[in-house]
Amino acid sequence: MTWTVLWEPAALNAATGHLKEDPQGVDSLLRATDQLARNERPEGSRAWGADHRRLHHGPWRISYRVDPGSRAIHVEHVGRRVV
Repeated sequence: MTWTVLWEPAALNAATGHLKEDPQGVDSLLRATDQLARNERPEGSRAWGADHRRLHHGPWRISYRVDPGSRAIHVEHVGRRVV
């Protein structure tokens, strides 16, 4: 069963802000969040409270909320670690 992945405005703005300097990285980030539609708790993700999770994907950190009632994943924050 699949989930719907929804982006909160702040997360979308953060990803857009990295587009000019790292278009391939943002593409990789989008593919990682798309995978959440098939598996809301992928290997490497960690619980961050009752309904929240964090996922590290390469240099990216993705914070999201799982809403089982509506089968939705809400991407709330994305950021990059300095490497």
